[in-house]
Amino acid sequence: MDKSKLINHLNKLKKLNKIAEEYPLAVARLWEPHCHRWDGFSKLSKRKSGCGKQMQSVGSGMYHCDNCEITEERTSQRQSILGVGSEATLICGGNRAGKTDAAVQFGIATAAGSGEWWVRSWLELNDLPFDLIKEEPQEVWISALSYGDALTYLRPKINKYAPIGVKYSRWKAQDRASVVFDNGGIIRSLSADAGREKFQGGATGLIILDEEHPRAIFDECMLRCVDHNGKILLSMTPLKGITWPHDVFFDNPNEGYVASTISGLDNPWISSVKLRRAVSHMSKESQDSRLFGQFTNQQGVVYPEFKRNIHVIEPFTIPDHWPKYRSIDFGVRNPFACIFFALDEKDDVLHVFDEYYATERTTIENGRRLNTMHLDKHFDWTVADPESRDGRLTLARECGIETKTAPKHFGVVETINQVKERLAIDVSGKPHLIVHSNCRNLLKEFRLYKWSTSAAVDKPVKKNDHALDAVRYQVAFLKRYQLHQ
Repeated sequence: MDKSKLINHLNKLKKLNKIAEEYPLAVARLWEPHCHRWDGFSKLSKRKSGCGKQMQSVGSGMYHCDNCEITEERTSQRQSILGVGSEATLICGGNRAGKTDAAVQFGIATAAGSGEWWVRSWLELNDLPFDLIKEEPQEVWISALSYGDALTYLRPKINKYAPIGVKYSRWKAQDRASVVFDNGGIIRSLSADAGREKFQGGATGLIILDEEHPRAIFDECMLRCVDHNGKILLSMTPLKGITWPHDVFFDNPNEGYVASTISGLDNPWISSVKLRRAVSHMSKESQDSRLFGQFTNQQGVVYPEFKRNIHVIEPFTIPDHWPKYRSIDFGVRNPFACIFFALDEKDDVLHVFDEYYATERTTIENGRRLNTMHLDKHFDWTVADPESRDGRLTLARECGIETKTAPKHFGVVETINQVKERLAIDVSGKPHLIVHSNCRNLLKEFRLYKWSTSAAVDKPVKKNDHALDAVRYQVAFLKRYQLHQ
């Protein structure tokens, strides 16, 4: 390189360094996974190492390395921001995954607006659509769990990405701290330990909740986002087990609610070996949360083999020729549950395609509602709890619903094992019981139904089991039917 080219190169570097110093967000890059390049991955991958080059997303959480011709499931900091929902977003991140950094970058960009060149630079650098960020400046709230966390953790991250020259107000105080941009955009620093009242009043374009806040604060924040068509972004490591964020974002998500997961093991800027070593002494549940950002609450669960990524699919139109069944567990104060099934006889896969789940209704009321569901379908039979003779008679006399009694002689534990048999993965890699994602109450029971810790023999706790009892009745009845064919 001759002298003039070298001087030009150095001048460009000086210019870039100046931009990075004055507008750090402009050069901030959200990470994408790199081809495995460390040892210690053998448990996650069929190969122990890789070329180390950045992988390319091919959709559905899969990434491809052109150099190694390998495609595998990975996670991405960039994809977590690219997939932000229209109303509320949950980013479940393992430790060292960079979930907070990603959220803060998004918050600063939103506050300043895409009308600023350095925000557009961030969007372009990370191959993000410009309409991800509104053009005009916004008011953004960023909340930590405590003022201590805000002072020592969150505010330094805001400092890291905010441009030089912004105006800080009460930045070292506990409350009413803010950052004001030249164009009027503003970031307010809040804390959950101030209570719900601090989140009342006013309106905002974006609220970021770092780690799991109380449900009451989340609900209050949703109201603050109504006026400006704002959003909530919750970033957390799920260390408390299955709590309200799982219910809101996985079990009962509203339209515009999105959840994603990122793993520190995929972060190319840290050592996966050291990260694994740091959590190696912890329980499997803690490791799953801290490494993969997974909600876990498996201790004592009756059906630990039930996995959402294996056993849950999106609803589809059931073929007319598939046999269809119903199964009922009675209840008035406790839930009355009716589960709808269809059998793919070719592969012997039993699909749960719908549910009816209600409390504080009489058997007659429930029966009449069942008579309005799936009028286009013929059900080969309806199975019901063998202990509820009065309920079965009422359905027959008042609602015209004839029922067959579930096999009583099998017993609870034996029928649980029969369900487990269908949940098991066969040689083709598929289970024989599938639940459609619209069956939210059944899905909730699968994760909450637990064995008793006080009983002398194997016995489940009589709680969170009504839809699951209906499943047991059907699986047992179908097994007996198939054995006698």
